[in-house]
Amino acid sequence: MELPIYQENLRSSGDWRSGLNQARAIWEQVQARPDTIARLRALQMQLLGSEASIAAQLISEWAARPEIEFSVPQLLELNRKLTTNETLFRETEVTPINEAHDPPLARMLPRLLDNAMGWFATEGFAEMNAVEQAALVHLRLLDLQPFAAANLTTAILAASFYTERAGLPPLLFDPQETRYAAALESAFRMLTQHLVDYFAESLTKTISNLKSQS
Repeated sequence: MELPIYQENLRSSGDWRSGLNQARAIWEQVQARPDTIARLRALQMQLLGSEASIAAQLISEWAARPEIEFSVPQLLELNRKLTTNETLFRETEVTPINEAHDPPLARMLPRLLDNAMGWFATEGFAEMNAVEQAALVHLRLLDLQPFAAANLTTAILAASFYTERAGLPPLLFDPQETRYAAALESAFRMLTQHLVDYFAESLTKTISNLKSQS
């Protein structure tokens, strides 16, 4: 299915922008501490699995290089790091994630993924806040379910490319959390603001937790 994105749904329902700007200033200080990245990687492994640490490092390296745009080759390499197998697009149909999810047929994936990555590289997408970008990338990849394995982790780390490029930490949250599931289902119904809010709060919480542990 083609997933329409309504800009109206990205309008903030609260003060997450100002709160995140304050957290970003704190993150600049916390990030410079020698043990911060090691703690981040440990949390990513805990939440996403043992393979996530190497893949997460790859995302951080890409985000630090302005000349790199996240594209299909990067997505393939990311999933390959997570699965330790030669990555190919799925060739079978998948079970919907929730009642609002209508995954596309496998044969449509190459074209739909090219279209999605093309949109992520547009000027209009670049003008969005990084948290909005992350939410839309995460949502679109989960909608497509492009791979045979590790689609959720791939979508989380791919979204983190946009938060890290903007000077924020990677996304860290429990995919089993009820509120995340509710925000994701709402986003599949074209109400994306709930997922944006959830990601913004997750980033703020990550920064606060790392600061308190220092």
